[in-house]
Amino acid sequence: MPFDGFIMKTVVEKIRDLILGKNVRNIYLYDKVIYFSFDEGDLKVSLNPNYSHVSFTNHIVKEPDKHTFVELLRSRIRGARVHELTTNAYERTMIMKLRKIDEIGEKHEYELYFDIMGKHSNAIFVENGIIIDAYKRIETRVRNIFPGEQFTLFSSEKLPIDEVTFEKLKSALEKFQNKQRMISEFIYSTVQGFSKQTAEELLLRSELEDKPVSRITERELEKLVVGLLSILEEIKQKSVYIYYENEQPTDISAFRLHKYNDLKRCDDVIACINEYFDFVENKDKLIQKRSQLLSIVNSRISSLEELLAQIEKEKEECLEAEKYRKYGELIKAYSYQIPHGGSEVELFDWETNENVSVPLETHLSPIENSVKYFKLYNKLKKKAEGLKERENILRKELDYLRQLQDTIENAETLEDLEEIEDEMIENDLIKSKHKKKGNKSKIEHTKSEPRKYLYNGFTILVGRNNKQNDELVRKSSEHDIWLHVQGMPGAHVVIKTNGKPVEEDVLLYAAKLAAQFSKGKYSTKVPVDYTYIKYVKKPKGFKPGLVLYSNFKTLFVTPDERFQQSK
Repeated sequence: MPFDGFIMKTVVEKIRDLILGKNVRNIYLYDKVIYFSFDEGDLKVSLNPNYSHVSFTNHIVKEPDKHTFVELLRSRIRGARVHELTTNAYERTMIMKLRKIDEIGEKHEYELYFDIMGKHSNAIFVENGIIIDAYKRIETRVRNIFPGEQFTLFSSEKLPIDEVTFEKLKSALEKFQNKQRMISEFIYSTVQGFSKQTAEELLLRSELEDKPVSRITERELEKLVVGLLSILEEIKQKSVYIYYENEQPTDISAFRLHKYNDLKRCDDVIACINEYFDFVENKDKLIQKRSQLLSIVNSRISSLEELLAQIEKEKEECLEAEKYRKYGELIKAYSYQIPHGGSEVELFDWETNENVSVPLETHLSPIENSVKYFKLYNKLKKKAEGLKERENILRKELDYLRQLQDTIENAETLEDLEEIEDEMIENDLIKSKHKKKGNKSKIEHTKSEPRKYLYNGFTILVGRNNKQNDELVRKSSEHDIWLHVQGMPGAHVVIKTNGKPVEEDVLLYAAKLAAQFSKGKYSTKVPVDYTYIKYVKKPKGFKPGLVLYSNFKTLFVTPDERFQQSK
């Protein structure tokens, strides 16, 4: 749904009480959200297609985005007084009217129209019916949004809910063209503010099934009118409902939706709107940030895999080295018997008791051919050693990247991902955009804590990222128990023993945590190694999150996603 015309009208009426007669102090833009600052707080207009809405909040924009439209607004309406804030009936358009006397004493009557319509959201700046400019300049079949054009509102033939009568609804039904369309479609195509979901609520209240319009009776039409009146009565109460799933906001509405059970009615409309959309925004940013970081890591992994594949090919070529050594030795041993100028010679190999056909360069003497093969042997042997060293370096980096990939996938908050992003900047996977003269400047983020679980009197810690994994190893007591999935990326898990013996059920619980926060979380019988911290070492030069360990035992467990939430 979720920000439909009913919520729009309810929210705007609440905001109107806060800013009517107040002066605009400043205007900012951040991530497709325009903030109009007042002494009492900020009018928030989100044009972001993933969470378009309006609200009122207290927001500090540290690094606002630059946009010519916002700069124009700042130059024209900073200091202007709001003398009207309303909606276009129950459509998703908010209208803010402002008055201002400019520097030369000229009076201006400005209007700002905010269309809150997902990907079609826009802000249009108008004076005397003429468009000054818009956030998005667009041309559609209905209207042109360009500077200098005459402004027109979206034309709507839908009925406002507070004007619906049986006669009007019956007339609209008779004009409805495709009678095979469903009643729910007729509702949201005919009455302002409705979506498919709220149309289904109306059918539920009217005790009607969703069926083709052609089959609706006058009695059923009367039931729809009664249902609409009950919804209108709830809307007039100027509350909103917020709905939850797994204790997280999942939907909002201006009247009760009976398909949900876990809900809260809010008389403080602004607070509930902010609660819902703060969650939606953070979730959207979390998804985008995770996708961005994974894209960088996956791209680097692909590059390393291609390099390793190339190294494998070159290693195969280096296998020829022993053959060239053999050629050199045979030519050297039989040089006195080999005639000069031949292109090939067959020589007896005393190690295999077989004859070997050896190619020769015709312009070289036997000894010179022997020297050539020894040089080739030494060159390929040296190359093989270099390839082995490079392969080891690349495989260590690949192990680190796969560990990093796993921590990104398991990150639960935006803060977790920001810490991982800092780690990636430090390891030169991302170029820092924030630099000071002479050195890089780190962006300050609130430091997160490891996931914490309490089980049978023991505290169990699970690292959220590679830095935390390293800290868990570094700061734990030598008798604490460390766990990690075997042979795959995953979080470091530490049981804080405080010197007490650890029962098997605690070990199994911690092992399931290690399996859940790893690449093996969708598998069964995942091997998890455990040992005392004193046997876990981090050699110098190892990437974050990578360690060596010894004296370990192994448990086989099946992950349990119920452990995802720390306690």
